[in-house]
This record gives sequence, structure tokens and C-alpha cells, in this order.
Amino acid sequence: MLHRVATAATDRRTFLAGTGAAGAAVFVAACGSSSTPSPSSSSSSSSSPTPTGGGDAAVAKTAASLEVLAVATYKAGGAAATAGKLGTVPPAVATFVTTVGGHHQAALDKWNSVLQAAGAPAVTAPPADLNQTVQTAFAKVTDVPGLAKLALLLEKTAADTYLAAGPTLQSKDAVTLAGSLQIVDQMHAAILYYVLGQYPVPDVFQKTDNAYKPSGA
Repeated sequence: MLHRVATAATDRRTFLAGTGAAGAAVFVAACGSSSTPSPSSSSSSSSSPTPTGGGDAAVAKTAASLEVLAVATYKAGGAAATAGKLGTVPPAVATFVTTVGGHHQAALDKWNSVLQAAGAPAVTAPPADLNQTVQTAFAKVTDVPGLAKLALLLEKTAADTYLAAGPTLQSKDAVTLAGSLQIVDQMHAAILYYVLGQYPVPDVFQKTDNAYKPSGA
């Protein structure tokens, strides 16, 4: 389980200013391209995947809780930007925050539909331990790079969790949903790496080092 936030770069604001139009173009292309998959269309069928066993239901609950946290964090980030608490925010960054927040909301809705179809209640709360880590980190965010690092933490955690969960899932549709969302979160992470001045695809094969494991699991 990931409980760390990457250390700050020496001058991210200068980096963002230096990349200028190039950075904005990457954001707009990633957020607005019609070819970019989104969680709202991640399942191969029109119906929600139904858990076929306890393992699928447990994954759905964990996944939904992570999406709750992502939605709340992106909303808080957008509110901070609107309030002028992050300094100058390029329009493309604002678009990214809004669009990706929408992706996570769609993912949350899908996982909750999985749970409700199985007779379980919808998840409305984030994981308590990871939420505390994120809240502590968010309190220290004062600029766009700081928000980008926090968002990267969430995207890596979600993507790694989906990848780790794949072999445990029994329903074909649940596997498809988790796999689709894992890809989308990796795309989000690649953009955030770029904004932070890092290579967008640091690993040939994705790892599961940051996969979230609920307490007691």
C-alpha cells in the first residue's frame, strides 16, 4: 500500500512555464480526443458485471472506495484552483482536472452498479488509511505541480490495484472493467509524469508496488 508522496522538484513552476504550448497541447489532446477510452464505456457489455463470488465483490468494494477518494480529491483540486490557491493554472490543466474527475466518477458509478446488482450497498466512503495520507498531502499543496504529484499518487494506486486484482476476478465482465480502468488510469499517470518533468512511461511493464490492500486483507 502506498503511503508516500514523491518529493518536490526544485522549480516546477519554471518547468511548466517553459513547456508552454507543448504541455497544454498534451493535456488537451489527452482530455479531448475522441479516441481516448473512458470509464463510462469500459465494459464490453451494456449491463453491469455481476460478481460471481466473494472475491469479485471484495474487489468491487475496494475499487469503488478508491474511486470515491479520487473523485473527492479532483473536486478539491478544482475548487482550490478556482479559488486561486494554486497560483496561475493553465486552462489545459483545469480541463484535465475536470475531465479526469469525470472519468473517476463514471468508474465509481460503474463499480457501485456492480455491487448493487449483487444486492450489496453502494460505496460512498474512501479507504480511511489512504484518505488520511491524501488529506495530509493535500493540505501541503500550494501549486499545480503539487496537485499533479498528489493526483499521480492516486492514479498509480488505482492502476496498480486494478492490475493486481485481475487474476482474482471470476466474472469476465469484471475482468474487462478492471482492465479497462487500469489502462485509463495509466494514461492519466503518463500525462502527470510529463507535467512533472518526468518521462511519461517509466516502465516497460507495469508493476503492482502501489496496489492498495485494505486493512486486514
